[in-house]
Amino acid sequence: MIFITLSIFSLLGGLYATAGFRDARATRMSVVDFWKNETLGDGLNLRVAHGVNSWPALVEQLQEPFLNKSMLLEGDVFLQNHRRPRHRAIPVMSPSARAADRMTFKEWLREVASLRKAIKINFRSTDVVHPVLEYLHAAQFDPSSPVLDYPLILHADVFRSYKSIESAVDPSVFVSNTENLFPDATLSLGWTKQANFTLVDEKHKRISWRQLMHILEYVARLDQPVMLSVRLTVAANSKEQLLWLLGMDKQVSLLIWSDDHDEVDDWKPIFDLRRMATKNRVLYDLLEKHRDILQRESADPIEVELTSHDVIDLIDLIQNPPTFSMESWRAVVFSSSSTDLSTVVMSARGPAFLGKPTALLLSHAHPQAFPGEQKIRGKVHFLPKKTGKGAEVDEESGVVIYLVDKIHDLQSPRVDDAIEVFIGYDGRVSIEKKMRRSNMKNKSSETYYDTKATGQAEKSHCYEFTVTDAGWRVSAEVLPVSCSDEKARGKRSLLDLPYLKGLSSLPYLDETDAPPSAYIQLETPLTR
Repeated sequence: MIFITLSIFSLLGGLYATAGFRDARATRMSVVDFWKNETLGDGLNLRVAHGVNSWPALVEQLQEPFLNKSMLLEGDVFLQNHRRPRHRAIPVMSPSARAADRMTFKEWLREVASLRKAIKINFRSTDVVHPVLEYLHAAQFDPSSPVLDYPLILHADVFRSYKSIESAVDPSVFVSNTENLFPDATLSLGWTKQANFTLVDEKHKRISWRQLMHILEYVARLDQPVMLSVRLTVAANSKEQLLWLLGMDKQVSLLIWSDDHDEVDDWKPIFDLRRMATKNRVLYDLLEKHRDILQRESADPIEVELTSHDVIDLIDLIQNPPTFSMESWRAVVFSSSSTDLSTVVMSARGPAFLGKPTALLLSHAHPQAFPGEQKIRGKVHFLPKKTGKGAEVDEESGVVIYLVDKIHDLQSPRVDDAIEVFIGYDGRVSIEKKMRRSNMKNKSSETYYDTKATGQAEKSHCYEFTVTDAGWRVSAEVLPVSCSDEKARGKRSLLDLPYLKGLSSLPYLDETDAPPSAYIQLETPLTR
């Protein structure tokens, strides 16, 4: 039996039913699934009406051609303050509109609810969040309020883009109010716009893994559907992160949008996203010039020239296909006194551990009987949190793999009576027997078997590892790799093994010249 956990998580950037008169479940549905006849189950066929914030814009919606009918209607809500303090501020649509055309949010909702379209409400400030959601909550119990029978998306730009001058909506306020007051809607999270996006450095036109972990701190808490709104250029530079997000065991979807500032030189990541993700989970709100490229690729796939690196990756994928399956692992999360989110989030592309060391994964696979071997292969990516200068990282930070005979009555993520394989954030590797003497089948073997073997690999943020349990011997190979999946090149070295102790004259044992990879092994009592 195999357990996988993290020893210290400080490194990781880490069905609500509403009673009343209405059945609000339709508001939870995917827009693509709701309009499946019109979209053919493909988010690329979705048509969006933007900025429907005034009476003239609503009249246009009533007069639009049937064949070019929009399926999703979008409005922007602000909080308008009165000059006199005794007058209560009210939510309005687009305060820049002429006084005669201006609409309150209540008027707007009453009108758009009768248009029989999916609705997207864009919250433009933190102050407007609670009043709008409070009204939506109360409307569910009021027979005179508009009936919401179509998908409803509640959107806010809660993440601040690099050098953006727009103010972001407070994510904690937005998420908590939505969860408490109107959980029967899709929660959409986005980034503030940048004034000169074309001038922004390329490294800021992507979602990093650290940013993704920050997003998970909000998404992992929710039971309602979640959508991430990402601009086209950013999506093209964040394929792996977005595929990981779409692989979660939650209702997560993606909205890719574009404007005139989006310039995509390499469309291959977007084609891959479209090919690898379920089509009804990725919606597209694109300019016609960008939409045409995707539509041409769908009808007649565009030939993409592969580089030598792409070919190597393709061969490696064929020879070593991903084997992580959420059905093969069970997440066990223990309670914590910390207010920070501490859990493990599962995705079809691998798990992510957040917060404190309170979670582990339990394998459902049964080890082969001796002399058969069991192997655990994987890749771990350590994401340092942003800390102040001089902040110390706990030396026990790392990932731990426990090899056990049977499932114990687990009281914490730390497992006794097991072989512990440790891979530290700094490249330290160890295999240690942590067994009670009463559980040793042959007590005399304690004097024969060493209890620990250690090694050191070159420090990296990412490591590939292979742990082999042969029954009488456990070995671990740890190879530092770049986080862009390029393997580090170097000679394998054996470090601090039982039969190498005292051979300090070996050149690669010098602390200033750590070998690029580590391979260690430990002979163990036969336990299976």
